[in-house]
Amino acid sequence: MKKKSIWIIIIIVILLAVSGGAYYFVNNNKQEQAVVTKTTKKNKPKKKVIPKKKSISIVAVGDSLTQGIGDSKSVGGGYVTRLTQKVQNHYDVPTQSHNYGVSGDTSTQIMARIKSDQKMHQDLPKADIITITVGGNDFMHLLQRKGLDLTEGQIADEQVQFDKRLTQLLTDIRSYNAKAPIYLIGIYNPFSIYLANVENAKTAFINWNKGSAKVAAGFNDTHFIDINNLYQTKKINRKIKKTGVNPYLYTKDHFHPNGTGYDMMTDKVFTEVSGTTKEWLYK
Repeated sequence: MKKKSIWIIIIIVILLAVSGGAYYFVNNNKQEQAVVTKTTKKNKPKKKVIPKKKSISIVAVGDSLTQGIGDSKSVGGGYVTRLTQKVQNHYDVPTQSHNYGVSGDTSTQIMARIKSDQKMHQDLPKADIITITVGGNDFMHLLQRKGLDLTEGQIADEQVQFDKRLTQLLTDIRSYNAKAPIYLIGIYNPFSIYLANVENAKTAFINWNKGSAKVAAGFNDTHFIDINNLYQTKKINRKIKKTGVNPYLYTKDHFHPNGTGYDMMTDKVFTEVSGTTKEWLYK
């Protein structure tokens, strides 16, 4: 009887020892895991915050579209004024613009100004954003030379020459500023009424812009913005056929955008600018 009691006591002691050891092992393992977890959390690297620039400078180079011809008197300055306001308000950063748009300038004349304008030489290197409008007057000169009998083939020939000039123009810009993104705004067709007799005129404008986009793609951080269809929707074309007037173009020349037209152009440009903030907003 005594022996049986002794064995029972021994078995109980063994069970207690085993259960105690198991408890210690599990509990100790949890503590070690907790220590590892805490250590891991402490050592987790923080995300690097890249600060915004203290101010933004926009340099706009080009023709009458950059100058803002046709804009309403209440705003003025075309897309450049509106873009400056949008950048400042949306990103909460002081923004200024320098407008080097001259009405009537062709690509050749714009290049001449880039080379000779001393103030532009001071502003271009400091630019965070560069915008360009060019090509509309090159096309107008072609139209003046050939008249309304202008053919698609003649437009294509002029486009080839224009692409060469555009390449040189962008090269000149990059010689003053190698880093700031460039936003090249294409040409649009305001001549749908006047060029109705030109076969495939719409295709010619599309091909012209494709050529410009290809040139732009050859330069770093240079973005082409296609506005060819901005004022040529089916609804607008129906209005034009009825009234002979495009509601988004300046009534005095039926060529430049009016105030609403510049609003539309600015929205298109700002969409591209806001999608590429890494190239201009941060230090």
